Amino acid sequence: MNGTTPTSLPPMGFVAVDVHFTRVSGDAYNSDTWPFPLIRQEADGTSIPHLVTDAAYPSAFIDSFVAAAQSLADKGAVGIMTSCGFLAMAQPEVAARVSVPVATSSLCQIPSIQAWLPRAKSVGVITFDAVKLTKGHLVNVGVARPEAVHIVGPPDNGALKRLVRDGEVPYNHAGIEDELVLCAQELVKEHPELGAIVLECTQMAPFAEGIQKAVGLPVYDVYTLGCWFYEGLVRRRPERWGAINGVGPIA
Repeated sequence: MNGTTPTSLPPMGFVAVDVHFTRVSGDAYNSDTWPFPLIRQEADGTSIPHLVTDAAYPSAFIDSFVAAAQSLADKGAVGIMTSCGFLAMAQPEVAARVSVPVATSSLCQIPSIQAWLPRAKSVGVITFDAVKLTKGHLVNVGVARPEAVHIVGPPDNGALKRLVRDGEVPYNHAGIEDELVLCAQELVKEHPELGAIVLECTQMAPFAEGIQKAVGLPVYDVYTLGCWFYEGLVRRRPERWGAINGVGPIA
């Protein structure tokens, strides 16, 4: 703890997409997920068919995200996140056009993960759509060795896709977790050299603990990204360090 309450901190900006369904704690859209304030704005023209794609985004689509992100920055956001990991495809352009730092996707963590893993190890990605997540998404967030990244996704008729695509209720936590655990187990079976897993979809963070327990690997997601990102944007001296001019606690 550092003595600063979340409501007194500057906010993170969150560009939301035009997709509507139950957002539990742990979902990146839910303000209760984060240890800092969140301000949100929806980008126009961002339904799933436009968003989840293996192609470069049209300029009008990028313009919509830039406009929403800059609007949030103008309202005091210290950084910008988004609600879909597929927006990795837009990372370079959006970051270049917005006045505060931008982290579009949990995939932004892969270059760092590859840096601390032995080169013989690979990274697994569990994504909303394994067909449409491509090398292009990885390259646009700075992944130097996309060939050492293995991608898998849940079934087309499964609980996660029914939630996001169809707005299925009630929220099927057990069903989604079972799907994602199976994805992780498939990755480990097919790639025994796997060293870590990244969850692309911003709805997957609530299941990171279950995935880790199932396969025993480090698991990263939009929550680990957001907390790391914000801690650099708003530095706060931890209380346990002691007074600024004092010696501080002795181990």
